[in-house]
Amino acid sequence: MDDETLSASGQLPSQNPASARASLGSVTARILLHGGFLLIAISCFAAYEHFKIEGHSPASLASLVAAAGFGFAPVRDLLRLVWRIEGKALHLAHGLGSIALVALPLAGVVSGAPVLTHAAMAPFAIMGAAQAVMHQGHPRNAKQAAALQRFASSLPEVAQFAGSRNLASPENATRAVAVLSDILAKAQALGETELEADPGFQSALGQVSTRFGANLALDAVDVALAKVAENPATASAVPELRQQLALARKTFASAGSR
Repeated sequence: MDDETLSASGQLPSQNPASARASLGSVTARILLHGGFLLIAISCFAAYEHFKIEGHSPASLASLVAAAGFGFAPVRDLLRLVWRIEGKALHLAHGLGSIALVALPLAGVVSGAPVLTHAAMAPFAIMGAAQAVMHQGHPRNAKQAAALQRFASSLPEVAQFAGSRNLASPENATRAVAVLSDILAKAQALGETELEADPGFQSALGQVSTRFGANLALDAVDVALAKVAENPATASAVPELRQQLALARKTFASAGSR
């Protein structure tokens, strides 16, 4: 269609439907890809905190570098699409951005405890769904199901004290001690029901990573305890809480070795 025909009709050629579908599919694929990258980054960051607590420095640093690399990938794509940065300049920007992300937790600006707490909740949510499907109306072990519910319901409270600002005042620090003591008692009770569980229910729990979620939650408690120890008003309570934490970890380790 030439310019004169366009002027006469007052209409522009319609967009090719196939091209529109291809464009929409490309955008959707890009969103899903970067969503996957962010999930990997969060998982790697949780692994960084876990390995750091366990004292595995090489694995901890490798996890943090991976988290930064995947976490900056969506920003890299924006730099390419919006600011038209390409080639070596794009690689340099990705490298510098990843280094900046690595520096934030190493400098203490970003805490991993909230990530650990939220990551710990996922296996329990999966477990609830699995139990609903596998044992509708008649759970294989009611005692353990109740212990799981009590433990999981306390995880959001731990997240409230994950940031250093929340523990700045003596009142908040005292409240944190009570919350951490409560969840450690619930963790110990959960670990004991894990030891007592019948084989069928034990297998179901293993499939949805009960101990994985519990250990991530205990990692979050460990991080919070380090911050509680910095407050003079509550530092004296930390040794006993650490003993409770060690006992809970030992109980879950015993259950895992069965």
